[in-house]
Amino acid sequence: MSAIHENPVADVTVEAEQAILGALLTDSRAIDRVEFLRDEQFFLQTHRRIFAAIRRISARGDVPDVMLVWTALKDASHAENDSLAYLNQIAGSSPGGANAKRYARMVADRWTLRNIASVALDLADKARNPKGTEPAAIVETAITALEALLPKAPKSRQFLSGWLTDIVDRIDAEYQGNAERTKLVSTGLRDLDAKLDGGMRPGEVIIVAGRPSMGKTAAALGIADAASTTDAPALVFSQEMPGEQLALRALSRASGIPIPKLKDGSKMVDADFALLTTGLADLNDDRILIDDRPELSIAQIRSSARDVKREHGKLGVIVVDYLQLMAETEGSNRTQSVGANSRGLKALAKELDVPVVVLAQLNRKLEERADRRPIMSDLRDSGEIEQDADIVVLLYRDEVYNPDSADKGIVELNVAKQRNGSTGVVPAIFVGERTAFLDAHAGVQFGAVREKKAVGFGSRRASKLYTEID
Repeated sequence: MSAIHENPVADVTVEAEQAILGALLTDSRAIDRVEFLRDEQFFLQTHRRIFAAIRRISARGDVPDVMLVWTALKDASHAENDSLAYLNQIAGSSPGGANAKRYARMVADRWTLRNIASVALDLADKARNPKGTEPAAIVETAITALEALLPKAPKSRQFLSGWLTDIVDRIDAEYQGNAERTKLVSTGLRDLDAKLDGGMRPGEVIIVAGRPSMGKTAAALGIADAASTTDAPALVFSQEMPGEQLALRALSRASGIPIPKLKDGSKMVDADFALLTTGLADLNDDRILIDDRPELSIAQIRSSARDVKREHGKLGVIVVDYLQLMAETEGSNRTQSVGANSRGLKALAKELDVPVVVLAQLNRKLEERADRRPIMSDLRDSGEIEQDADIVVLLYRDEVYNPDSADKGIVELNVAKQRNGSTGVVPAIFVGERTAFLDAHAGVQFGAVREKKAVGFGSRRASKLYTEID
């Protein structure tokens, strides 16, 4: 079973592989020094199988030696005629286990170099023969492949008491008023922030879901507005609605002028132009970036978000409108593809250390129920959405189904899942003509079934509240 030397890189790799395998066969403690090494990092298939056998033997508590490894190879039908002789050869020429970690690092480094060369060759081939692939997509694929080769920082081990020190320091700083609260990102709604223990956090994925006309896009625009700052813009991927329509909604929200007037300037009156000027002045300082390309892939979203963070240094929030409109990627069916995109967005949130708000549609079947308030299982193509999400907020406006509802003007924000917090429903006010969400007054009562005499928000009181809040 002689080694095949194809090039200088391979030559060095094979020698290092023989050294580490010899060390593992002759020093029972060496296996603990190479916990980062993986089977696939060996150049020769034979060495991969030997290393895998050694790890299996060690995992069951035995000490790997030549005979046990040879037996394991035979049991797995991987032993060849000269396997025993080859194992004796590398064990007999072993330099010992003292430098096992160094040999393992050499094997891992050579694996990285081989893969860098492979990515470069693949990149060159795709550049010469793109076959309709956009250059940006080719670059993004290469960047993703190269980033996967970066060594992962090992998790530190320490006793529970060690982790508590930072927690107590943070609590004390917050109590004294000396803590930086930049980690919390506001949704723009007081009661929702309170339910989320202060707001959204970097690295979280927040799913905002509802049936059509429930106000998902309005909620997303309000969150983007609240989360954006001068040095940390919000990035909105609007795959359903053109950027111009989002800008129209933002102008209505900022100026207080109903959307129908902004859509048809002939309906404007003289007094509206003062409001328009004020709204435009507010939006001139706006820090919301809108990308309205349709059917974006997770690679395109990742590339655009990285680009914005490189340019501005920070990101306040990423909003994706909406999940089911993203381009299908891996998976043999729609549910698997949506699940893959959901996992990709979660990875992006952690990578860029920013909250990612993802709008999602709900199944039509919920409208067949007597109570049409959504539940978690109503998420369309749910797959892994529930698992990946840190927070799930389900939107419900009773007036959509019941025009004479006593809850007219109220949107129920059901925090149906919160990985590290409580769940429950909080109210907000929905101003339809401005497609805006506003804070409700404290003590608002709402719900599906109430006696007519119960205190609640009817349309007259809600209309008054719009004026009071504005």
